[in-house]
Amino acid sequence: MLPCQNTCLAYTPGCHKTCSRWKAFQERQFLRRQAQKAYLKYYGELCTLLTRQYRGMEPRHSLR
Repeated sequence: MLPCQNTCLAYTPGCHKTCSRWKAFQERQFLRRQAQKAYLKYYGELCTLLTRQYRGMEPRHSLR
């Protein structure tokens, strides 16, 4: 089901293939997803780095 199906006055089956509002909506969604991916990648790498640094500070037991 298309999100505009209930609210668009000009809706007809298959109209989303040529609808400029639908294409604009798709573009906004694409940009939003790209921003989310960039956010998650940045903070995922940051958390990995901090975890590695904290684990490096842990005391190590050596066998004597």
